[in-house]
Amino acid sequence: MGIYNMAKKKSGNRIYKKKRQPQRLADILQPEKKNQPVKKTEPEKEINEKTGASVSSAKEKIKAIDSFVQAVDYRLRCKAAIDILMAKLKMINAELSDQKKRTVISQTTSRIKSAESIYVKLIKKELTPDFETARKNLKDLIGIRVVCPFEDELYQVAELLEMQKDIRVIQIKDYIKNPKKNGYKSLHMIVEVPIYSAEGEQKELVEIQLRTMAMDYWSVLEYELYYKKRDDAEIEAELKKYAEEIAKLDSRMLKLRNKIEKM
Repeated sequence: MGIYNMAKKKSGNRIYKKKRQPQRLADILQPEKKNQPVKKTEPEKEINEKTGASVSSAKEKIKAIDSFVQAVDYRLRCKAAIDILMAKLKMINAELSDQKKRTVISQTTSRIKSAESIYVKLIKKELTPDFETARKNLKDLIGIRVVCPFEDELYQVAELLEMQKDIRVIQIKDYIKNPKKNGYKSLHMIVEVPIYSAEGEQKELVEIQLRTMAMDYWSVLEYELYYKKRDDAEIEAELKKYAEEIAKLDSRMLKLRNKIEKM
């Protein structure tokens, strides 16, 4: 008896085909897990310590901001901006990888800034903690992270992004040549992306962070470790020391790559 006939017999001479469930709007609006770095919600105590506000007051304001962050129209616009830039990064990676005969962009992730993070950042900037103020003053509500093996490739990717005619570079902050006080290194770009809808053309700002694998490794671990022990001078000094060691490793690996390519 063939496989088809056996299947008919087991199902009472009827073949059932599982219907494909329609994709929910909520699923469409949620960024893909593989492109979404794990983001921990800050505990109420941490928010209270950072802002000086009462827990109840902070919770109310965060809830109000979150109602805008979760709005369908806003998330659709954010997703459209992310999709446009991800498509461009895919093409840039294909072009550079073809030239170098190896993968240049090893990882891309994206996120929409959470209500908690928006609230804390506005308070730090001494701005009114509401969504309207965030839209006017914060340039990183939408974020994309690009990870490459080597430092020089970060600048190559950035240069090709600047050449895109339909996006405009608003700002570049080079924390590779000028690291932050804690040792953080990355190349930050703020770009303006055109979004087209029934209302016509609209603009969205997106922050793009470009890092080497080593920079990304340090940054992720720094957040995980220092998050639990803020304002600890000893921990801060040790993390900065490791950042400097990782930077030296980045430099040595780049020199080794150049040496191999000349052989």
